[in-house]
Amino acid sequence: MANLAFLAPVAVKTSDVIYDINSVREALVFLNQWPKARRDRLYAGALRSCNSAIAGQMPAEEARQAFVSFATMAGVLAQSDHSASAGDDERKAVAPPKP
Repeated sequence: MANLAFLAPVAVKTSDVIYDINSVREALVFLNQWPKARRDRLYAGALRSCNSAIAGQMPAEEARQAFVSFATMAGVLAQSDHSASAGDDERKAVAPPKP
């Protein structure tokens, strides 16, 4: 089985909680919980890329890049550093509930 872990986590923010997405599987959980009304072509591309990585047809880092593009355009990509500049935001390392 291919290594599905990301080399670096992708920080996404929903409400006041920042989630570190650490793998293709965690990205898929996030995408599957994304509101249907907000699903667009970038969402579909990220979903397709994650499924391709799980099937061994694409490296995890390519799927990560598709997920980062989706998160950026969806406005949920958080600051990537883990410094105190995050303010009162809570960080979690698990996949999030619905955004």
